[in-house]
Amino acid sequence: MKLPNRVVAGLGILMISASSLLQAAPPDGRGPGQNERGGPQQGPGDNPGRGHGNGPGGQGPQGERGGHRPPQDFGPVRQTIVQYRDVIGRGQPLPPGIIVARGKPLPPGYGKRLDRRALQHLPHYEGYEWRRLGTDVVLIAVGTGIVYAILDGVLN
Repeated sequence: MKLPNRVVAGLGILMISASSLLQAAPPDGRGPGQNERGGPQQGPGDNPGRGHGNGPGGQGPQGERGGHRPPQDFGPVRQTIVQYRDVIGRGQPLPPGIIVARGKPLPPGYGKRLDRRALQHLPHYEGYEWRRLGTDVVLIAVGTGIVYAILDGVLN
């Protein structure tokens, strides 16, 4: 069965244009996991406003160990680190000239990981890990080593 060249060309153009539409991203607030207002849908295990154990029970930062994003305000985490600084211990200070900045990668070989005993008092954020640098504690992205937060002098 022979198809005319125009039919074959038309089908080719149709397939190419359809593939680009299938790869297009959904408009903001309309993708999976979004409600009509553009916010994330809440499932059965979500507790709005009760992060870091501030809800009933008052278990503190170790109460909820879910994989949520780190907060912008680390005030409660700072208080917890100061409270348990003897358990956490100090790390090696950075040599002169080495600067750690938020949004930049942690220099390779610097920043000692916290042990389990210290981590049990701190909140866990999926994809991030806590490190100590001298008297500072930093939160870095595991995959990239990018510094998310620097808690200056909390181990003094």
